[in-house]
Amino acid sequence: MADFRIDIICDTVCPWAYLGYSRLKQAMEQLGDDYRFDIRWQPLELHPEISTQGQNRTEYLTSRFGSEERLNEADHALQQVGKEEGVEFNFSDKAVVPNTHLSHQLIHIANQKKLGTNLALALFHAYFTDAKDIGDVDVLAEIGKQAGLDEDAIEDAFTEETKVKIEKKLAQFKKLEIDSSPTYVINDQYVIQGPHQAKDFFKVIMDIAEKTPA
Repeated sequence: MADFRIDIICDTVCPWAYLGYSRLKQAMEQLGDDYRFDIRWQPLELHPEISTQGQNRTEYLTSRFGSEERLNEADHALQQVGKEEGVEFNFSDKAVVPNTHLSHQLIHIANQKKLGTNLALALFHAYFTDAKDIGDVDVLAEIGKQAGLDEDAIEDAFTEETKVKIEKKLAQFKKLEIDSSPTYVINDQYVIQGPHQAKDFFKVIMDIAEKTPA
């Protein structure tokens, strides 16, 4: 039996983190019951400058891509990749790019309850498929309930104490120069960046298992 801890450092509005987990999950399923995985979701903010009210997605990303045409091309390409992976991306003109700090606070509490992956996937689905504003407290609370968190846990997520913990983690990862979403840290030693294919995750985990004493 081989045990692995995998820290997934990413933003909750990163489509490649959503796709990356889908591929990682395929690899974990292929490895079978002889491998046990403890997945922890860690914070990274791609757009920390966004206000707590969020910003219209089309307007914001058009400025980043240079034109709406380029944004549409990127969206279409992402939708095609998602279709192949079984991940549905819907991009509404009314969608917002949220400030994701609160979503990371909620994930921090969910990790403690062993519900981190449930919540992360619920957040991805809410944002990318249902075009919900995951920077809104009420929206987050509802998603948290759907993922299995009780009211006390949700309240804990939005306290000043949890906010400070996330700020410290963000500062820690910045100091380590981890700025790519997603970044995977396996057993606190091995770092993988980007949304690799399932076969690549499979090979890396097998290689690490061979190097790890039984």
